[in-house]
Amino acid sequence: MEHKNIKILYIEDDGVNMLLMRHLFKKKLPAVELLEASTIQEGIGMAIKVQPFLILSDIHFLGMNGFEGISQLKADPRTSMIPVWAISAFVLEEDIRKGKNAGFEQYITKPIHIGRFSKLLEAYIEQKTS
Repeated sequence: MEHKNIKILYIEDDGVNMLLMRHLFKKKLPAVELLEASTIQEGIGMAIKVQPFLILSDIHFLGMNGFEGISQLKADPRTSMIPVWAISAFVLEEDIRKGKNAGFEQYITKPIHIGRFSKLLEAYIEQKTS
């Protein structure tokens, strides 16, 4: 499965989680370019500029949170069509429902199960690029 020119933006302020995602992409999706942003504001700017295939975003940040971020992304015509997946430590059913209602296409809970997550991501890329 070769996926050239696919860019996925990960918005995450925790260095350990970012390292985990880098490792996952290197091992499971080496042809996909992982872009990184450590704040929602930086991620929004990057999304406007780069137009990634998919945005993965944490929810909890100091300052603007992931819910405010997705609201801005969906309100901007330059980014409104980019799918956004939440990756969050907020794991209650109420949190997941709130995330889906906010517009997150998927809501992945932490700790991330690498095998399941990579299969979900691979299947999504395959479906959207076929």
